[in-house]
Amino acid sequence: MSDVGGKAVVTIEGLDPKGEHPVQVAWRNLGVPQCGYCQVGQIMQAAVLLKQKPAPTDQDINDAMSGNLCRCGCYQRIAQAIRAAAKGA
Repeated sequence: MSDVGGKAVVTIEGLDPKGEHPVQVAWRNLGVPQCGYCQVGQIMQAAVLLKQKPAPTDQDINDAMSGNLCRCGCYQRIAQAIRAAAKGA
């Protein structure tokens, strides 16, 4: 907790009050979630990636998302959604 003391913390609800952040929209449009267990972490990591690198390469996506595990193996859809969000789709 001391690492974030005095700093702004954004939760998934803070990305967009109506759930219309480009990553959230791409997630829904592409039907990324299967069980939903990892989705908050995946979406938040993807949003940070796109904030830091608005046009990530496939390697950027793989590197940024490598610490997030998906029990259902939806990695291809996750990467596809990140690419779609980067394009504004």
